[in-house]
Amino acid sequence: MSWPNTVTKSDLKIDYFSGTGAGGTNRNKNKNCVRMTHIPTGLKSVCQDFRSKSQNLKTAFRRLADQLVPLMKKEAQKKRFAAGNKRIRTYHQPRNTVQDKRLKKTYSYSDVMEGDGLCQLLEDIQKNSHTEA
Repeated sequence: MSWPNTVTKSDLKIDYFSGTGAGGTNRNKNKNCVRMTHIPTGLKSVCQDFRSKSQNLKTAFRRLADQLVPLMKKEAQKKRFAAGNKRIRTYHQPRNTVQDKRLKKTYSYSDVMEGDGLCQLLEDIQKNSHTEA
């Protein structure tokens, strides 16, 4: 899905219709029932539980939100983990190396851990960030 993680009023199509069944003249002649559609996803919710249009509207929105929130969380999680699959730096103690994939350089593991090589690594990262910007 390519829709954003926000829902605006323009994303919703709201239809009002007359209800059927018990509820009297108000329910059968007035358009108090609500059908709400989220246009980007096509999800729908319907409410005709109450005699009041405002109560039906609130309930329909809550039901639609109950369907949308899990989808929105799943989309956010996909985006969060999509960027996290790439390794930037590999620390390998047995080989005594620290490899930085972006800088394409290898540093001494013991020097980086003790602090001497860490300064050099940080300087190189800082230089690289200025050249990319």
